[in-house]
Amino acid sequence: MDGMLCLALCLAPSFQASQVEKKPEVAVKPVAKLPTEYDAGKIEFYIRQAAQEQGFVGLEMVVIRNGKPSLGFGFGKSLAKEFKNAKDLTPDEPLAIGSVSKQFTCAALLLLAQDGKLAPTDKVSRWYPDLTNANTVTLLDLMNHTSGYTDYYPLDFVDRRLAKPILPDDLIRQYAIGKVDFEPGAKYSYSNTGYTILGRVIEKVSGKPLGVFLRERLFLPVGMTTASFEPETDGLIMDRARAQGYRALGIDGSELAPPEGRGWLNGAGGVWASANDLGKWAMALMEGKLLDAKHLELMTKPRLLNNGKKSNYGCGLTVREVNGEVVWGHTGSISGFHANLTMVPRTKTVVVTLANAEHLDDGKLHREVVGLAQKEPSSIPTVNGLKPVEQAKILVAELTKGEIEAKNLGEEYKVFMTPERQGAYSRKLKELGEPKSVQVASQHERGGMEVSMLRLVFKDGTVLLGSLYRKPDGTVEQFLLTRE
Repeated sequence: MDGMLCLALCLAPSFQASQVEKKPEVAVKPVAKLPTEYDAGKIEFYIRQAAQEQGFVGLEMVVIRNGKPSLGFGFGKSLAKEFKNAKDLTPDEPLAIGSVSKQFTCAALLLLAQDGKLAPTDKVSRWYPDLTNANTVTLLDLMNHTSGYTDYYPLDFVDRRLAKPILPDDLIRQYAIGKVDFEPGAKYSYSNTGYTILGRVIEKVSGKPLGVFLRERLFLPVGMTTASFEPETDGLIMDRARAQGYRALGIDGSELAPPEGRGWLNGAGGVWASANDLGKWAMALMEGKLLDAKHLELMTKPRLLNNGKKSNYGCGLTVREVNGEVVWGHTGSISGFHANLTMVPRTKTVVVTLANAEHLDDGKLHREVVGLAQKEPSSIPTVNGLKPVEQAKILVAELTKGEIEAKNLGEEYKVFMTPERQGAYSRKLKELGEPKSVQVASQHERGGMEVSMLRLVFKDGTVLLGSLYRKPDGTVEQFLLTRE
């Protein structure tokens, strides 16, 4: 579910011309500013400030970087402040995680495959022979969202149908018998219906309720002490301990979100967990502590469709390559709650964001932190000397005079800058005059040197591009200018 933009309308008071009134001093509220580098303290300050500005009731965030806990905090309340039992959120408070639950359902089914009790290639006809295409749809199709079964929850709010309780088998008969959206494997199309079927298959094969199986085989082994499956939905009772979710009321306001009726979430979105719990889960999954190599590979392998195109979805996980880095993840949204979980297996990096509001864009905050957490330490060497802009200004001034000084110049650059070349530079720079501005457009490392790409703007509008190469000791190995 996409977050909705909250708008504030400010009306200025009107005064008569004859009035003279001393204006009260108004405190300027600081605007949240994203750090440029990964710094846990600065990131927490930014997220707290941004969450307050955007009106979140509550939000949790956990970051694990290079396999080690780096950041964990909670902002706001489990209930809005007008309710007497509101308590501060911490990263140990369980919230509904919506479709992030799907990876738990897939892992549970793959554990049964490891046990030899089923195979991902089994047809659904083994358990539900009456479903459409039951003899061709596989369990893997259900996990990959390639079954063709219509999604029972395509809207972003609880409609009258979803508000009523339903038995999972009745749900399956209603949405997986009759017309299908496409033939198995032909397309990728997100379907919660498939995950309800998977949840019931796990129960039929294991002989246990899905919540019991998840607790015994996944939650407890990982140490997810606050995790649960489908805690009782008891309406909008305000004296319960469980956190309450919120939804939009028009554009500016929010209201308590009514929960889905019993039976609708099941294997598609029934898990509650804290941010710390999800961090433990993600590390155990990436480190291969839950599934053997064969089944972990299947879970994290993008589905190849019938036309040969990849879907970017494995089993309960999106699987993408971002800037050359493999990234696993999923978002989740059910009535009143939103969740984001991102994993980077190579670096053992995890970012978890949970919110008890479905209509505010915690996803943007999550993506910003993921970007910072993935950011590699700069490889640009530190130069002992002037900053690039100051160094460039000195070199331009010297070239304008027609004689660049030999001080701090590399031997090859001194040879390259012949009197003829310096004279050519001088004639043009005298014509242009002193640059109006000099800015660093970008920097990178090359050959152990700091490389600064510069942009010089002159009074007549001429723009020159400069390349300044310097060694850590400050030696200038190259300074060349060219037209933009």
